[in-house]
Amino acid sequence: MIVRKLIGGFAAAMVLAISTSAVAHHGWSWAEDEQIEMTGTIQSISFAPPHPSLVVEIDGKVWDVELGNPNQTQRSGFVEGEAEIGDEVVILGHRSLDESKLVIKAVRITIDGQNYDLYPQLIENR
Repeated sequence: MIVRKLIGGFAAAMVLAISTSAVAHHGWSWAEDEQIEMTGTIQSISFAPPHPSLVVEIDGKVWDVELGNPNQTQRSGFVEGEAEIGDEVVILGHRSLDESKLVIKAVRITIDGQNYDLYPQLIENR
């Protein structure tokens, strides 16, 4: 009986820990409220979970660009083959509050004039 309670308590604690870290990871609390636009050159593209992403050189610095979750990114039309290393990309999004981290969460990326709206509801009129 005690072992069963210990296992149940451990399982509940694990579920809480996992769900808390998932909310923290997937939230926007780490990013600035203000949207910015940046233009750079794609250095690498990844469609691997948990988030598709780009590595982009902007003004001589290398930025990590987090896209939406895999389904969101695919719904935006940004799928494998839509961009290549060396392509110019315009990123509209929210950069990290920690300015020492060169990370931006994209709400839209634009490649060769094609917009890929990852979070259309969050795009401010420009």
